[in-house]
Amino acid sequence: MKRLGYGLAAALLLIPVGSHLATGSTGAAPPASAPNAPEADPEPRAAAVRAHPTGPSRAPVGWGPPALAEDFEGDRIDLSRWAVYHEPEGAHPRTRKAVSVGDGVLRLTGALYGGRNLSGGVAAHYAQTFGRFEARMRVERGAGYSAVILLWPTRQGDPEWAEINFAEIPDSLRRTTGLFVHHGKDDKTSSRSVDRDFTRWHVFAVEWLPDRVTFFIDGKIVWEHTGDDIPKKADMHLALQNDVVCYAKDQCRDETTPERVTMYVDWVRVYPLSP
Repeated sequence: MKRLGYGLAAALLLIPVGSHLATGSTGAAPPASAPNAPEADPEPRAAAVRAHPTGPSRAPVGWGPPALAEDFEGDRIDLSRWAVYHEPEGAHPRTRKAVSVGDGVLRLTGALYGGRNLSGGVAAHYAQTFGRFEARMRVERGAGYSAVILLWPTRQGDPEWAEINFAEIPDSLRRTTGLFVHHGKDDKTSSRSVDRDFTRWHVFAVEWLPDRVTFFIDGKIVWEHTGDDIPKKADMHLALQNDVVCYAKDQCRDETTPERVTMYVDWVRVYPLSP
């Protein structure tokens, strides 16, 4: 799959459009306008999620302190740590209105905003080569949206084409997630699928090392990938996305889709690889 064009955003962060189960990955950057610019409240609002059992974030064995630890406290996204997508005309149309924080949870809400089907996403400014990345997440049922947790380079294609997805859930019932390693300009892709109930909270993690990429769900290894398609040069950012998708007829937003479909993220951790 040929990736879409891209450019630099503010703070030199390349924002991904995301990847998907059907045709691979795409990439684009948002305009450099300030993501916290005042604008009207979004028409739909995500329901409050006060009663979410917070799963403790325990330091994984063999890793030091995290370089990025985010618990989404307060009432807004921390723009010193996160870039907020705003690409209403993009391949996966997004609005900053879809992004909110409250009660210790990040919400990315797909819905009709001004009559347009839009959703949202954020990406960490911090980037590193190799390491461990974690996120505690759940997503509501609803056709037309895909919850995605991925790693994306600062500059796609320089020094290499790369992408790692450690959660990708276009299944409207949220019963299956895809796991992907993309590498090279020809988008060589290795993948696995894992079945769970992803409407419930799970901890997703990936350990990206020079000789292998290991995927975890709730602390258990679900796939260990080795091969010549492992990225080795890119500096990667953690990205959280609830993408508008329509890869197949049964995946498109339709009359069965709820008014709002929200992806919830409780916390994230990023651990650098020590020498």
